[in-house]
Amino acid sequence: MINETVTKKPFNKITVSDCGKKRGWRLKDNPEDYRLVKLANITFLFCIIFEVVGIMTILFFGTVGAEMAIYFMTFLFSLFLWRKHMDEISVPISVRKLEPVKLLQLSAITICGIPIALLLNYFAGILSNAGADSAEDVNTYPILLSVIVFAVVPAVVEEFVFRGMILGAYSKVDVRMGVIISSLFFALLHFSFGSVLYGFFFGLLFAVIRIATDNLIYTMIMHCLFNLINVLMSYMKLGEVPGTVIAITFTMAIMLFITLIILFFRKNKIDIRLSHSEGKYKPWKLITKEGYITMAVCISAMGMLLMM
Repeated sequence: MINETVTKKPFNKITVSDCGKKRGWRLKDNPEDYRLVKLANITFLFCIIFEVVGIMTILFFGTVGAEMAIYFMTFLFSLFLWRKHMDEISVPISVRKLEPVKLLQLSAITICGIPIALLLNYFAGILSNAGADSAEDVNTYPILLSVIVFAVVPAVVEEFVFRGMILGAYSKVDVRMGVIISSLFFALLHFSFGSVLYGFFFGLLFAVIRIATDNLIYTMIMHCLFNLINVLMSYMKLGEVPGTVIAITFTMAIMLFITLIILFFRKNKIDIRLSHSEGKYKPWKLITKEGYITMAVCISAMGMLLMM
């Protein structure tokens, strides 16, 4: 008889139960990822809660008072969450690292992007009279007050919340989906259909620039400039400008916008290094129940406005 030595490998329970599946197809299977995504979704949830509460105070504090109450509560809550989780979430803010040439480029991109926002808002207005964003209340206040309340404060707070907290949390899990989801949340924050359309467009733009520059100050300035131009336009009589002039201006601005975008991202490459869970989760699994509930509230509010 031939003696054969059989080497038996120990039974590996983990290997057998895994069946070759990749770790983490479900977000809850990875506590770190789930905690970061849930934190981002809860931040969005409370933004909408403060928005609704603030709107209800208009009768008592007026539009300006309600606006300031909304942003004050939102900023304090987001700042509290960030300070509690600042070891996990990076919110890069550095005035010293601002580059004048880069800031000039981004300012030009913002200005040339205004016609795109106006066209998207016009398209929303075609679908419904309540779909277009309206700035009628803005020009009833002194211009300096309007600039502070409707341009500067919203830009600083919204950038800190969406490109800081929310994108910062998602970037630890999935950068690409973080850009899309943070932009979607940002768009839905604005209940009118017109604002949602151009909010998503500019949300994407601000998000990729935030990643490319690694400095939130740039997008804060861009957002402030965008708001400032819209505030100033509400004081102008644009209806008296000939349609031909507007068409030519819009065409040139959009062409310049595309050119500037191409030139900027040739010199400022987006960091394509993947986050540790990049592509692991299905897109719809990167939104928790808090996020879906908040999105449903926003879409319902927008739907009611469109039916008015």
